This record gives sequence, C-alpha cells and structure tokens, in this order.
Amino acid sequence: MFAHVPVSIGIQLACWALGRRLGASTRASLWLGCFAGAAACIMREITQREYQWIEQFGGGHRANMPGYAGLEIWDWNAHSLSETAVAIAASVALAAVVTRR
Repeated sequence: MFAHVPVSIGIQLACWALGRRLGASTRASLWLGCFAGAAACIMREITQREYQWIEQFGGGHRANMPGYAGLEIWDWNAHSLSETAVAIAASVALAAVVTRR
C-alpha cells in the first residue's frame, strides 16, 4: 500500500547526497529532496488518473482528454490519496527530524 514511501525517501536521500557533494547545506538539500520526492509521487498519481480517464471516457485516445483531467484530485481514489499523503508525510518527517538538530 505504501509503495510511494521508499520512492519519495530515496529521491530525498539522493538529493541530500548530491546537494552535500555540491556544497549545499543539509537543510537546503533535505528540503529540496523532500519537494522532489513529493513531486515525483504526485506526478505519478496524476499520470495514473489521466490513464484512467482515457480508459473510462476518452475511448482509448489521449487526444480526447482535457488537459486538466489528471489534476482533478477529487476524482482520485482513496488508495491514491492515502499513498501520496503518506509518502509526503514521511519525507516531511525525515527532513524535519534531521534539520531540527
């Protein structure tokens, strides 16, 4: 159920390592990584919703889909919402705990 969590944390840790290697502060690297990890998970869910819309309403053709179809968060299923929220919360928690010191 929480497949996004390791993806989000992995992206965050990679950004942290890259940022530190380039001389950025731990705080900046971790929070930028938090944003990047969250963005990756959100974009995946947007893309999934677009494919669902195409199957349900678009007759299998992407050209039939309006550009905002994936952004209609109220149409996401409960699994998509919870998985994305947990991944974002895990990344925020990691960044908050590490930068609090």
